[in-house]
Amino acid sequence: MNTDQLRQLLEQLKADVINSMQAAGSNATGQTSKQLTITQQDNILHLEVPGYMQLLETGRGPTGPNAVPGDPPMIQRIQQWCQAKGIPDKAAWAIKKSIDKKGFKGKSGILSEPLGDDNINSRLKTIMEAIAEEISTQVTGLIA
Repeated sequence: MNTDQLRQLLEQLKADVINSMQAAGSNATGQTSKQLTITQQDNILHLEVPGYMQLLETGRGPTGPNAVPGDPPMIQRIQQWCQAKGIPDKAAWAIKKSIDKKGFKGKSGILSEPLGDDNINSRLKTIMEAIAEEISTQVTGLIA
């Protein structure tokens, strides 16, 4: 598989993750989607996903007593989320306190489905069929 084909695969998987987030209602501001990147170092390509995205799927527990503030702070992220959802700014503090006290439940499948074996194998099948067709054409050209 060449880098163009691998890039195509990673672009499809990236789109699958974004679609999964949108379907689950977890892409209000679009900031997380913008942080999904495909990077290349020499001939190696990576789909980079922010570490906190796992929390969208698994959820998180209450805030601990010695928690280190995030960057940006959670209240700012909640305020942005409220604006994107059309929720009054006043609700942001109550939402933050609720998360601090109870945590929040994740949404199963946001990452595990688009990055699971079934989806990856399905995406690879199309690319591998194209490679097989290309090889077949080249072999046929050599024989003729």
